[in-house]
Amino acid sequence: MVGGSPRILIIRLSAIGDVVRVLPALQILRDALPDAHIDWVVEKKSADVCRDHPSLDGIIVFDRPEGAWNAAKSFLALCNAIRNRRYDIVIDFHGILKSGLLAWASRAPKRYGFARPRSQEGNFLFTNRRSSLPSHTLNRVEENMILCEAVVPARAGCPSATIEVPPEVQEAVDDYVDRTFEAGKRLVAVHAPIDRREKRWPLDYFAEVCDLLIADGRFEVMLTWGPGQQHIAQTVFARCRRGPVIAPETPDLKHYAGLVGRANLYVGGDTGPMHIAAAMGTPVVAIFTGTNAVQHAPYQSPCEVLTPERAHELLPQGETAEEALSPITPPMVYDACVRLLSPKKTAG
Repeated sequence: MVGGSPRILIIRLSAIGDVVRVLPALQILRDALPDAHIDWVVEKKSADVCRDHPSLDGIIVFDRPEGAWNAAKSFLALCNAIRNRRYDIVIDFHGILKSGLLAWASRAPKRYGFARPRSQEGNFLFTNRRSSLPSHTLNRVEENMILCEAVVPARAGCPSATIEVPPEVQEAVDDYVDRTFEAGKRLVAVHAPIDRREKRWPLDYFAEVCDLLIADGRFEVMLTWGPGQQHIAQTVFARCRRGPVIAPETPDLKHYAGLVGRANLYVGGDTGPMHIAAAMGTPVVAIFTGTNAVQHAPYQSPCEVLTPERAHELLPQGETAEEALSPITPPMVYDACVRLLSPKKTAG
């Protein structure tokens, strides 16, 4: 502790969407402890989410190398670096073995984490202040705020949180959007790539939604994609009868955040990009299956969630995720887009 102000370490290593959903808790900590020194340890692939955040004093990036031996050496070096920083408080929002080992290695007198069953892989053994959750189906943002309340007094509501986009990055994004799309139309970012099989909506359906939006006359469509996913955006484009625009490659998550932040609406499944769009204040139409929308849908941003009745069941053998998602039709998604972008009627 320096001058009576605590040194605090946040642990949430990955994934991108999960890191985004710790940002409100970070803001709660900063508001309650304005003079505290707050750092965040995060994996390289998710680091841009919290890099340059005004409520953080620093980040520790874990760049995990290839190979088990090199990864183990790198992790031990990370443990030593954390221990040498002499934190007073560690808050483990991740709740797995790896994050528990980092908390324990810190030797912080106060190590906060989740109690079982939210704590997994024996994580609870490495914390000495554990928070139990009142329900197994809370939104992840709510879970994080409950853990935060063990450290600082509870506060009403959830603070807004966003991803910090450097001015030069936003200027480049703005220049691209202004040159490419009509100012008088609403821009819809459609993100079709999804890694996990059980979350995938048919690409033909994405193409049909693009056609419906463009045919409406009020919308333009931008197909977004991440590293190694351009071919998926190209496949959707090839199946469209009308002309969406394939977004350019974004060098990093800062550029992606700036890009979807310029959109009037985001359409996609349960992915990190969906949470980035929500953090940037962009309304979201979320197509959910395989994961629980109560736990994983955007928490505060304007959002419509579409999910089949059997969304949280295991897929029967031989049934594809696309078959399970078939009750969610392109017209349903189009209608949700129109509802979110329509001016709200006020009572007379």
